[in-house]
Amino acid sequence: MKAMRTVLLICFFISTADLSFAQITQPVGGTPYTPTHTYTGWTDPALNHNRLLQQRNEEGKYKLIGAYKVIGSSFLFGEKNKGDVFSATEKAYNISVSYNTFNQELEFYSTSNPDKPLVKEPGSLDSFIIQQNKELGIGNPLKFIYGPLLGTSDKSYYLEVAAGERFTLYKRYKSELDYVSTNYVQSELRQFNLEYVYFYADKESKGLKKLKINASAIIKEFKSVKDLSGIINSDNLTVNQEDELRKIFEALNSK
Repeated sequence: MKAMRTVLLICFFISTADLSFAQITQPVGGTPYTPTHTYTGWTDPALNHNRLLQQRNEEGKYKLIGAYKVIGSSFLFGEKNKGDVFSATEKAYNISVSYNTFNQELEFYSTSNPDKPLVKEPGSLDSFIIQQNKELGIGNPLKFIYGPLLGTSDKSYYLEVAAGERFTLYKRYKSELDYVSTNYVQSELRQFNLEYVYFYADKESKGLKKLKINASAIIKEFKSVKDLSGIINSDNLTVNQEDELRKIFEALNSK
């Protein structure tokens, strides 16, 4: 008798739980809500790649910078990418380049130095190019120009994102040392944190100006030049940021 009573009680609780779950997941008197739009957001390919390198970091592998043991990589898209370098006195094509976003140095290998990289300090080069590599997320060649040549005192290299007759959009990458969120033991442990900021140049004024990437800020920034309110798509600016920015700068440069 006791066994039968126990079985009945279990069945009752199971049926009650099923009913409660159904009431929670299915709205009364209607069909479940299905979103009409799904936004995944846009993430910079270089940041994606460097995060992947951090995740793959071998345990115990680090770089000494001052008093810190630093994990991850400060090289944009990793090391030894195919590229070209240019200065006032020399040019080199189809060599292996490594762009260090922490100290803005460029390392490169060639047939004359296949085993040990030559290091170019900031300002040693006017510009350099990292060639297309779709496997790494580099859809087009990346052209970097030394900041002082663009009218800024910042001794960094700036990626040319969208060039035009009057307005040109640039992006500056920099790596900073940051705490490792999963580390609670080693106080000296740090990781490279890659960040970027957009700037633009106007040929009718000097230097570079920082650009906030949201629709209202961009409309306000260029209101004296062109009304962009009917051109900017806020959703596209979130989902496919760089394509939308190129479209905006194409509109700014059109007559």
